[in-house]
Amino acid sequence: MLAKRENGRTGTILGRKGAQTRARLLAATRELLQTVSPFQLTVVAIAKAAQTASATLYVYFDDVEHVLYELCEEACHEFSEMLARHPGWFTDRENIAEHVERFIEEYNRVWDRHSHVLLYRNLEADRGNLRFLDVRTLTAMPIVHLLAAAIQAARPGLTELQAQSDAIVLYSAVERLAGTRRNYATMGRGMPFDELMQAQIRVIIGHLVLPS
Repeated sequence: MLAKRENGRTGTILGRKGAQTRARLLAATRELLQTVSPFQLTVVAIAKAAQTASATLYVYFDDVEHVLYELCEEACHEFSEMLARHPGWFTDRENIAEHVERFIEEYNRVWDRHSHVLLYRNLEADRGNLRFLDVRTLTAMPIVHLLAAAIQAARPGLTELQAQSDAIVLYSAVERLAGTRRNYATMGRGMPFDELMQAQIRVIIGHLVLPS
């Protein structure tokens, strides 16, 4: 039996059937995002895909944007789980290259699973939508802090602010490349994407290795 959680629209405690219905609505939205722009999603379409009534969606969510926000939170949680599986990332100086490659690989894997909603999140955040800006920041900062700590360990002459700034720049590049990776082949001629990925890895390693 599923554990009861406070995840109704008004904070009500959901039982097993309620939690299953809510999960079905989220799953239907994820599936629709494979072929439909998030800006074209409707309550009717989501409810139909979830095989429930449109009014049912409002038991669990305020509107379509709320559904998309919840999917963003799911992605944020998965990034957190990724970090939790690798508490020693970037701390083993002898295997730093392997750590960076694995980090990029796993980050991109999570991004690909949630790419449609993460791209929507970034668009909304850039437009000034505060809750999407907050969830983007909540996703980024644990990774930024991890990188900043590793940068400062490798370069003790840097101030905490400088290490944090370097980490933000590195993370921004990682996120940007992850967001363009799936469509890069259709964007025209240019640098092979694998070369960009290798360059990204080299740049990060360069910040995490003691200067000679």
